[in-house]
Amino acid sequence: MTDDAAFWKARKDFLSHLLYAKGYSKATCYAYNSDLGIWGRWLNEAQHEWDHCTHVEVEQFISWQVRERGIKPHIIARRSSCLSSFYRWAKKNGLVENDPIYLADKPKRPQRVPIWLERVEQERLQAAARSIDDLPDNIFGRTREHILIIRRRYDFLFGLIQNSGLRISEALALRVRDVRVVEGIAKAVRVIGKGNKERVIPLPEVFGQTFGYWIAAMPREDFVFAKEPGENPPGVRAVRSYLKQLVEKAGIDKEVTPHKLRHTYATRLLESGADLVDIQALLGHVNLATTQIYTHVGDDRMADVVSKLK
Repeated sequence: MTDDAAFWKARKDFLSHLLYAKGYSKATCYAYNSDLGIWGRWLNEAQHEWDHCTHVEVEQFISWQVRERGIKPHIIARRSSCLSSFYRWAKKNGLVENDPIYLADKPKRPQRVPIWLERVEQERLQAAARSIDDLPDNIFGRTREHILIIRRRYDFLFGLIQNSGLRISEALALRVRDVRVVEGIAKAVRVIGKGNKERVIPLPEVFGQTFGYWIAAMPREDFVFAKEPGENPPGVRAVRSYLKQLVEKAGIDKEVTPHKLRHTYATRLLESGADLVDIQALLGHVNLATTQIYTHVGDDRMADVVSKLK
């Protein structure tokens, strides 16, 4: 049986390795913690040893997820990737002799075409964010002026993502000192992304002018999108909820999230003739394969052009 101290200690040490040595995000470590827990409990119920299992047990685990749990393919692919990383680490550290994941027949991660906003949809979203017709005079004790400040903050947040491709976590963690401002114009932003890797992303001139003016009076140590001066920024859930309201107000019939705004940035770069390797660097992708999903954007547009031939 696998429900023993050795496996759970190995899981804890592995997650510490990812977090502190490899620089993985807490969100990724949380997901891996859950995935390994599911694997450990399944092995225990099936009475298999975690350090002596083979590819057969791995394939049975995958089949069990599909057949009895109805788990979606992309989740199964993530869990398989988690187990692969775990057993490679365990083998390197002498905890197991063989890697049972290597020979297992694993499902491929489904290739999904990214969702992005067309230019006209971007304009409608911006117009919805800047329109104040729907703002109440007072809500929960907050005046119309205060609500307008909140709306403007979100306008700049969503504008920044569309003009820099930042992940929502990166944008919310941005401090005023991380924005390079020259003669009042925001020229670039510096972020620490996945894997604790730093990158500097230049900003378009037009957006940089308004963004630079907006942050001019903010203290350098403050978060750019702080809820109040000196406070923390809003949470990701609140940001998603606010974006959903704006999308509905703009009449955009798409499921738009902050990450879809990041896709929009990549799409605009591709349309402008940027190479994938440049897009990879700007987005902070570790592997070029991750960036290659945007080649489908070009393929779709070419198919649309061809369909119009008589």
